Amino acid sequence: MKTTRTYIRIIALSIVLITTINNIGNAQGTDSRQRYAKQGKMYAGLLITPQSTSIKNNDFSVSSALSSKGKTSLGITLEGGYYFTKMVGVSVGAGMVSYSADLSLDSCSSKYTTTDTESESYEMRIKGKSITEEQKLSYLNVPVCVILKISSGSKLGLFVRTGLSFSIPIKKTYEGNGTFTYDGYYAAYPVLLHDIPAYFPSNVKTTSSGSLEVKSLSPAFIVSGGATFQMNESIQLLAGLLFNRSLGSISAYASSSGYMLSSKPNELKSIMEGTKNAAVQAFGLTLGVRYFIR
Repeated sequence: MKTTRTYIRIIALSIVLITTINNIGNAQGTDSRQRYAKQGKMYAGLLITPQSTSIKNNDFSVSSALSSKGKTSLGITLEGGYYFTKMVGVSVGAGMVSYSADLSLDSCSSKYTTTDTESESYEMRIKGKSITEEQKLSYLNVPVCVILKISSGSKLGLFVRTGLSFSIPIKKTYEGNGTFTYDGYYAAYPVLLHDIPAYFPSNVKTTSSGSLEVKSLSPAFIVSGGATFQMNESIQLLAGLLFNRSLGSISAYASSSGYMLSSKPNELKSIMEGTKNAAVQAFGLTLGVRYFIR
């Protein structure tokens, strides 16, 4: 909730800044307004974004030693925009972006009380090692943004684009691996049963794959900025930096205090299921071209 409020404040401050600069621009005189009247106001554009992406599995309940490594991807967005004034406009688009993460955990342990086939109570003790998981998410994004542009000559200019992107998942997979040992401790005797393949096997190499449970619609904060170059009256090129991050958790898993990576042989759940807050994030370049229709 605090993260959402922070991004809303950033967007609000950006709008105030844009409005202030726009008022200053409108006060610059008749010549600037006449030049703007000759410029295009409506455009169609293409944005390509090579970027470094990550999937954040925050607050993992099993261990705080979880490590994560992001990957690179190439996003693409088609957008349409309209400038209300010389400096201020809005844009709406649709695009595709992918996120990936390689997760690893050296070791973990868990235990729970259960009964055997003869209704005798015992404690199952589980130790895991060399646990890895690859997560992949692809989204259809619909960004809605406010744009500020500042001309610094007849050809060059600067721009800032910020707003919200509404993300719909179209791919959401994971693949996990790990080695687990299962021991049974009978307190009544007391005895620890170990390395009994039929009931308490040791060093069981386990793999799993499946679909991640993520929300059907997730909002994200986006901001980009950089330079523009006006090739002619109709075509404009742009290049800059881009950052985006989801607002709130993207996970749709039901919270459970009893989560375990593995509770029995040949079972391996997704790491995301055991997190309290999962998020996607990207940082990279934005390259694009805009064609001004009128």
